[in-house]
Amino acid sequence: MTIHITEDEDEAGGYAFIDLGRPLRSPLLSFRRQDTEPRHLGAEGWQPEVAWLAPLAVTERDGRAVARFGPSVVDRIEELIPIEIVAQDGTSFGVVAWPFIPPAPSGGGILAGFPAAVPTLTRDGTGGPAVATAEAVPLPEQEPAQDAAPATPPAPEPAARKSRLLWPLVALMLLALAAGGAYLFRDRLPEIVARREAPAEEPSPPPAPPEPDSRLSAAELRQRYARLVDERAPAGAFLALGETALASRQGSAAFRAFEEADPVTSVDAAWQLARFYDPGNADAAYREAARPDIVRAAYYYALWRNRSPRHTEALRTLCEGNTTGDRLRTICRP
Repeated sequence: MTIHITEDEDEAGGYAFIDLGRPLRSPLLSFRRQDTEPRHLGAEGWQPEVAWLAPLAVTERDGRAVARFGPSVVDRIEELIPIEIVAQDGTSFGVVAWPFIPPAPSGGGILAGFPAAVPTLTRDGTGGPAVATAEAVPLPEQEPAQDAAPATPPAPEPAARKSRLLWPLVALMLLALAAGGAYLFRDRLPEIVARREAPAEEPSPPPAPPEPDSRLSAAELRQRYARLVDERAPAGAFLALGETALASRQGSAAFRAFEEADPVTSVDAAWQLARFYDPGNADAAYREAARPDIVRAAYYYALWRNRSPRHTEALRTLCEGNTTGDRLRTICRP
């Protein structure tokens, strides 16, 4: 693919990098759609006359010009629209099916909302956080009564009398405990014998250690994707990266990899991109990256109609009873 378009992930939406694949000798570019009129993108939208638009920035990467455009261009081009990019000096960089780029937020207030005030911590003189304390209220001291006479303790009971009363009770308690123990031992004797004669149980094996998590994070997948782009890797490398991203439940990274593999030349890339939009696919990894869209799903299935049995059958199933809208009827037409 000569032209390569990627989202500027440092923005909330509406910004993209366009790798033109060759040096750019003119600072102005024209965007011309190939499907309908008016075909030229201008400052106010699509218009009949050619318009030259300046990128926000242009950088050189290995002899290729990479232009950065904002919402005035990105938000006005729908996904899958065939766009020819032409420089002011007449150089045509080719035609590209415009990829999906999230639009810019409609306003800063939508993203920011009404943030709650951040509580501030008052610090004490030592630099540490202030701690709420409660003052102790002193209780009034009570003076001892002057006229009260000290209480006289009762006379202790003689030790010999206590001993005569205590020993019979102790003897009765010991006899009762001995009788109860003998009764319990008699009833549980068969159980104790059976336990002694039973063979020793083998210890249960220790639990298996948990398998290591082989899933990759979104950041790791982005790094691999950028490295493959810089290396100009073949479509098979991007297909493998997309499968790895799906196994890691990272739908957005998988979508980007399959799109780079070029669904026009790769039957597997077209199949996977169609699955992202097929309303019959409820897999969470796919749904996290794209909303169901029957027209887009039909478009990717139709790229390989009559050349791939699974694409042909999926398109037939999708089109049955769902031919509402001119664009869908055109795609579903044999």
